[in-house]
Amino acid sequence: MKDKLKILHVVPTLKKDGAEVQLASIINEIKNIHFDIFTFDMYRKGDSVEKSLEKYTIYTDNFFGLFSLYKLVKREKYDIVHSHLPKSDFYVGVIKIFNKNFKHVISVHAKYGTRTGENKFKYFFTNFFWRKILNQSSGVIAISDSINKWLTKHINLEEGNVSTIHYGIKINDRNTKINNQNVIGMAARMLPWKGWDKVLEVGSFLKESGINFKIKLAGSDDIGYLKDLNNMIIKYELEENVEVFPHFSDINKFFHEIDLFLFLSESEGFGLVALEAVESNVAVICSNISPLNEFILDINGSLVDRNDTQTIAELIGNYFKNEQKILKSVQIGQKTHVVKNFSLRKSAESIEKFYISTNNN
Repeated sequence: MKDKLKILHVVPTLKKDGAEVQLASIINEIKNIHFDIFTFDMYRKGDSVEKSLEKYTIYTDNFFGLFSLYKLVKREKYDIVHSHLPKSDFYVGVIKIFNKNFKHVISVHAKYGTRTGENKFKYFFTNFFWRKILNQSSGVIAISDSINKWLTKHINLEEGNVSTIHYGIKINDRNTKINNQNVIGMAARMLPWKGWDKVLEVGSFLKESGINFKIKLAGSDDIGYLKDLNNMIIKYELEENVEVFPHFSDINKFFHEIDLFLFLSESEGFGLVALEAVESNVAVICSNISPLNEFILDINGSLVDRNDTQTIAELIGNYFKNEQKILKSVQIGQKTHVVKNFSLRKSAESIEKFYISTNNN
C-alpha cells in the first residue's frame, strides 16, 4: 500500500508566468503528496521557475514530448496526472485514450480565445476538442469564479465537474511601506489585453493635470508589443515620466520601488501579480472585472472602469494628496482582506482536499 499519492504535473514551459509561479508555490506548500514535473521547455534562456522546483524530479523532452510523456506515465504509475494550459491538456488527453490507469485533472488558468489579439479562428476549432478532454477528465479546477462560469456557460462543461480554487499568496512579515514620491507601477507580459495602453493614457491625463508622478513598467516582450508602447510614450510626451524594464526577476524589489500598482487589464484568468502587489503592501487600482474583483477589495473607488482613463487619473490624484493619506488607507484595507481570504496555505489545503477526493472517487 502506498503511503502518499503520486501526482505528475504537466506544463508546457517553466517560464515564470502566473500559472507556473503558482504551481511551484502550491506544491512546495503540500507535504503529504509525492510530486513530479514534466515540461516541454525548461526555459533556461530566460526567467524560469526551475530553482523553485529543485526538490522535485523534473522530466523534459521537447522533440518527442508526447511519446516521452506516455512512457513516463506508464512507467511511474501515477495516481493523478494534473495538466496545466491547453497544450498539456491535449497531450494528457491523448495519453488517457491508451492508458486508463490514472486520473486526469485539469487546471484552467484563462478564458482562452476571448482576449484582444488572440486568434479567434484557431480557438473556435481547438476549443471543440478541448471541451471533450475537459468533460472526460476526472475533474477541472477553475482558478476563479469568472473562469468557472465561462467553462459552464460557453465551453458547456458539466457544472459538477468544475471546482473553483483561487490562487493564494504566501503572507510575509513586511515593514511599513515607504513613500516613493508618487511612483505608479505596472508589471505583466507585454500583451495587448493587459492594459498597458490604458496606463499610458492615465499618465497623459496626470501630466495634463500637473501632478508630479513617475510610471515604472516591467514585463517580458513576447510578441514585439514594446514597440507600440514606446510609440505611445512618445505620443503622450511621457519620456521623462516613464521607465521601462524588460522584466523583474525579483518582483519584491519592483514593488518596493512603487507606491501604487495600476492594473487595467481587459481579461485575466486570475491576475496573480495584483495579489502579489497587495501582499507587498502596495495599494492596487485595477479593472472592475472578474476575477480581479474577487480578491481586490473596492476601497475608495479602487475598482475602476478601465476605459474611463481620465476619471482614473483624477482618482490617482486624490490618492496622492495629503501625504498619500487615502492611498495608505486603501493599502491597509486591501491587505487585511487578502491575508484573511487568499493565503497560500488556504489554497494548498483546498488543492490537497481536491486531490484526495478525486483519487477516492
